[in-house]
Amino acid sequence: MSWFEPFMGFAGLAHPAVLLAVAVGALTGVVIGVLPGIGPGVAIAVMLPLTYGMNPLAGITLLLGIYVGAYYGGAVTSILIRTPGEASSIMTMFDGAPMAERGEAERALSLAFASAFVGGIVSALVLAFVAAPVSQFTSRFGAAENFMAALLAMIFIARAYERQIGGAVMMIGLGLLIGTVGIDPTSNEQRFTFGLTALQTGLPLVPVVIGLFGVAQALVLLSSPPGERTAEPMAAFGKPRLEHFLEPLRYPRTLLRSLGIGTAIGILPGVGSALSTTMSYFAARRAAKQPESFGQGNPEGIVAAETANNANSGGAMLTVLTLGIPGDAITAIIMGVFIVHGIVPGPTLFADQPELVYGIFAALVSINIATLLLLLVLARPFARLSRLDPRWLGAAILALCFTGAYSTSSSMYGVWVALGAGVLGWACALGRLPVIPLVLGLVLGDILESTLRQSLSVSSGSWSIFFTRPIAAALLAACALAVLQPLVRGLRLHRRARETREQASS
Repeated sequence: MSWFEPFMGFAGLAHPAVLLAVAVGALTGVVIGVLPGIGPGVAIAVMLPLTYGMNPLAGITLLLGIYVGAYYGGAVTSILIRTPGEASSIMTMFDGAPMAERGEAERALSLAFASAFVGGIVSALVLAFVAAPVSQFTSRFGAAENFMAALLAMIFIARAYERQIGGAVMMIGLGLLIGTVGIDPTSNEQRFTFGLTALQTGLPLVPVVIGLFGVAQALVLLSSPPGERTAEPMAAFGKPRLEHFLEPLRYPRTLLRSLGIGTAIGILPGVGSALSTTMSYFAARRAAKQPESFGQGNPEGIVAAETANNANSGGAMLTVLTLGIPGDAITAIIMGVFIVHGIVPGPTLFADQPELVYGIFAALVSINIATLLLLLVLARPFARLSRLDPRWLGAAILALCFTGAYSTSSSMYGVWVALGAGVLGWACALGRLPVIPLVLGLVLGDILESTLRQSLSVSSGSWSIFFTRPIAAALLAACALAVLQPLVRGLRLHRRARETREQASS
């Protein structure tokens, strides 16, 4: 691959539909980002049916615009009214809000926007120049290697919820179970259809996702108690200044460290940007000469959090494009655009449709530029959106969800599936059970089942195929390490606690 080849993707942006998708996606993402409690997953699930009539690049660009724009938008309310629009913006609030309270809101916003821009652009460059070599390596994967890679992804998903690991494993299992509904492609036997003709084709992914994210969140918002919003007064701020916009460059070590953390965490399945911002923030705090200043308005805290936050997007798309494995729930939904258009994400994508891959890179760059320009001009109006009554938002989301679910099959079947999934998602929210593992289990279930069957077919039913193939054996060892490491750590902590108790009693 020549160094200029990825930049050929910008030719795809000349299509009016793609340019419109960049603008609409960025605008929608920012609006979603400043509205507390909604999140990009809800908006992407609702917008997914609209992408069916678009060309693949335009549809993916629209959803990526929402994905990236929401991360930018979450910083606005975190800084101005101490209300994080996204979970990943909590770290930004710790230092951004104190700066705004002492009259430096413009500086804090400039730091956040510039850091997010650096993270987004570098993440896109990583995707452009690393994806092709990685795909050349993953092109060596057969069924055994793909099975082990999917299994490793599921273990990472469970480990991402260490404090809820029991609930996460249960939800992964539920996702796998839901994925088996329908006719077995090998034996033509009906599985869990209960005699219903509609279930013979399985539960469609899009209405399930719309229900779990959109309908469930709408029900949460509709059930919120009436009354005035308790948001704090908005901090005053002026026009952005160039010196503040360039200030993140004064912290090169923090920038580089946060870029590495954000991209690496984005690649890991199921982990999410909230962890990357937390790790980056506390890494910057440990390395600082005055760590006690973090949380009191230290600009370096904003730089660390926002850079890592937006560096996730390229890493998350890397696993989709090179392995066909989603890094999180949002990229799992974006994979739906590939599937609808008959495109198989994975190593063959670079040989079959390189213009689409490099078009995605160009779209990410353009989305970051468009989002930055929007926020520099309209940050204050966007922040006021957070004062909207959540019940009105819930009603609007519910209407959009049912419309989108109906459009997937032009029948009420999709609506009933979305409603059922929404009630399940609402119950999970009340019970504090994570729904992201369920979605990822549903998506990865087909990969696990098909690759396992192919592997055993090739080996005539022998499980030795997972030990005798070098790459599969290495992935199996990684799976074993990922399972055993927390168990060993738990035993060590238990032993230390017992020794401490014995010393105290003696």
